[in-house]
Amino acid sequence: MGCGSGRWARMVAPRVGRLHCIDASHEALAIARANLASCRNASFHHATTETAPLAPASCDFGYSLGVLHHIPDTAGALADCVRLLKPGAPFLVYLYYRFDNRPLWFRALWQASNLVRRGVSALPPRAKHTATDLIAFTVYWPLARLARVLDRVGLPVASVPLSFYRNSSMTTLRTDSRDRFGTPLEQRFTRSEVEAMMRKAGLVDMRFSPAEPYWCAVGRKGTA
Repeated sequence: MGCGSGRWARMVAPRVGRLHCIDASHEALAIARANLASCRNASFHHATTETAPLAPASCDFGYSLGVLHHIPDTAGALADCVRLLKPGAPFLVYLYYRFDNRPLWFRALWQASNLVRRGVSALPPRAKHTATDLIAFTVYWPLARLARVLDRVGLPVASVPLSFYRNSSMTTLRTDSRDRFGTPLEQRFTRSEVEAMMRKAGLVDMRFSPAEPYWCAVGRKGTA
């Protein structure tokens, strides 16, 4: 759900019988089609979480990574996804975290970056793309590479902003910069809030990853 350019779908497609790639953006689906051109088992649907053209309880597995926090009703969108799963099927989700496991200075740094996001997201498309690329080259890349150097010499990097990207390509940095700063709506949740939404959507046996990015969690659709 929210396949975007198909970045994760390219990894999933070889491991499943049929992969349904769903996105609300025509442009994103066009890129996903091109990126998955060699995957004969991929189907593409221009739809939202509410209008996905799949039957309820028809899917063996589902995932939505870095998407649902951009939807006003995140809890409702999550429930829409779970509705498509068979009982017992797993659902993997990644939602932006509210820095509930970070120190005060880290949260203050995010507040400053959020002001930048509000300005950048309001720009016309071409200017927005230029601005997010500039952020990727001048902020993401230097901090990520600093973290990689520190990591290689055996120093802790958890407190370095964007250290998660220390081994990522420039393409990933540009894509994630655009996703982070180019969107007008960004919601963040604590771990307990994510767990509560998952439970309300009908998921059980939830497990959270203890590593970045936060929060990434999986649960199974209950049988009740």
